[in-house]
Amino acid sequence: MADKKRVRTLLRVSSRQQLHDDDIPIQRAETADFIAGHPDWELDKEYVEKAVSAYKNSVEDREMLLQIMEDARNHEFDVLLAYMSDRIGRREEYTFYISTLNSLGVDVWTVKDGRLKSEEHVDKLLNYIRFWQNEGESRKTSMRVKDAQLEMVRAGKFVGGKAPYGYRLVDSGMVSNHGRLLKKLEINGTEAAVVRKIYGLYIHKGYGYEKIAKELNAGGIPAATADKWKNGTVCSILQNPVYMGYFAIHRREKGKHSKRLDRKEWIFSEVQNKDIVIIPQPEWEKAQEIRESRRAHLEESRAKSASIYEKHYNAPFSPRGKLALLGIAHCGYCGRRLKSSGYGNHWVTKDGTEKVSCVGRYGCPGRCEERSYYSQDFLEGTVFRVVRDYLGRLKEIDVAEELRKMGRQQRAGYMREEKETARQIDKLTEDIHTLEDKIPEAIRGGYCFSAEALARMIQEKGEQLKALRKDRAKLRSQMEQTEITDGDLARLGSLVPDWEEVFEAAGTPEKKMLLASLIERVDVRDDGIRIKFRIRIDDFYGNADEKVRKTNHSPTTPYTPCST
Repeated sequence: MADKKRVRTLLRVSSRQQLHDDDIPIQRAETADFIAGHPDWELDKEYVEKAVSAYKNSVEDREMLLQIMEDARNHEFDVLLAYMSDRIGRREEYTFYISTLNSLGVDVWTVKDGRLKSEEHVDKLLNYIRFWQNEGESRKTSMRVKDAQLEMVRAGKFVGGKAPYGYRLVDSGMVSNHGRLLKKLEINGTEAAVVRKIYGLYIHKGYGYEKIAKELNAGGIPAATADKWKNGTVCSILQNPVYMGYFAIHRREKGKHSKRLDRKEWIFSEVQNKDIVIIPQPEWEKAQEIRESRRAHLEESRAKSASIYEKHYNAPFSPRGKLALLGIAHCGYCGRRLKSSGYGNHWVTKDGTEKVSCVGRYGCPGRCEERSYYSQDFLEGTVFRVVRDYLGRLKEIDVAEELRKMGRQQRAGYMREEKETARQIDKLTEDIHTLEDKIPEAIRGGYCFSAEALARMIQEKGEQLKALRKDRAKLRSQMEQTEITDGDLARLGSLVPDWEEVFEAAGTPEKKMLLASLIERVDVRDDGIRIKFRIRIDDFYGNADEKVRKTNHSPTTPYTPCST
């Protein structure tokens, strides 16, 4: 027994659907038969990878391969056996993994491809071609899967996976091409009521993710995942279009660092599935409008790079509170947002009745030495008066035509950049096709570059192509954002003529909505206030910022506009 080679097998499938009762029996049986055909071999151990992609993951991302390499360095086995080379890897870099194992004295075998050697230059080249072909097959498979998912989503069909909160999986009565019984979604009445509660709290009461999670936990409502409701779970429910009866894919950019994509980039089903509607579409759209508006307020860098159209918000940072300028009012000394720092005045009347009145006040969180507090009446009264004056000036110009003109100028610039990017994409694509056509000639030794060198060049150009396509998509998105729709102009037109009447009749939340649509920020100092409007009058005939100067040191003395 001592002279027998110690053999370890690698069993791998890339998805849960390929498992049979959470196992990989076919590959195990094939490798066992192969070992039985070698009298000098003896099975020592199995390495099993369940639902691990050898195409999406590199060697460093696969813990099992790292464990195999560590065991090889410790000389724990003599042979690594897999069913096929693609069970080991589906990328060119796995060629070097095989070479390293060989250099440590480990022979690498596969049932279908035989021994994978790296002793001679031609051996390394053959391994490289094997894994290069494996990657190509993975790309084709990935494209077929994506195309199939796209067609299912467009047709309004469930593509598979776990049922979203609010639904259960039931048999659809249909069978897939692989003989599997397909599932469909059915509304879970108890959970659907919770989903409606979440949307109601978010849309109608202005609750944030954290406050909704606390409300659900306080009410003893079982969580969708884990042991309690969390912000991320609430956020996910508020973004999922399935609740209005539409499936969607391409909601995330997959990779090592996955990120959510803007919903303009999502691919939705072309028809609504009315059987699974929990939230009416207008309510779902309203939730997205609120969410996107609040997120936009958190992106402090927007003022430096975004256009006036990208900086248009439909909702303030928060509709709560009694101070109308919270979220847009900033300390002019340290730049931080002013917060509510009101207080209560307590007194006793002649008849012994205790009374209290709340005094509204804005405070700097940094407690700046120059000035830390501003009274509500003083600050809001001044800003409201300047806004009335601003709107009076705005009526004197044809805002709609000027905005269209500015939009045309911006789009022309983006179009020039997009055209140049498209030219570079076409050139790179042509270069890649040319290099790919030379691969067979390089393998035969009849080309000036080796197959490895060509593959590296193709990979480098592929990365450049990927980056250019992202730039092009970004430019197209920017062009879309510069579009001034009839709806935007209608909102502006309805806002300007009767703003005073609407504003005076509104409560604080409505005032915040109106101010957020007009003002980007207000900077307050002891010697003056600067108001930055979203639609800049200087783009038409004057200065973009309206500055107000104090006439004396009394905090209740009204400011007067500076001459511009």
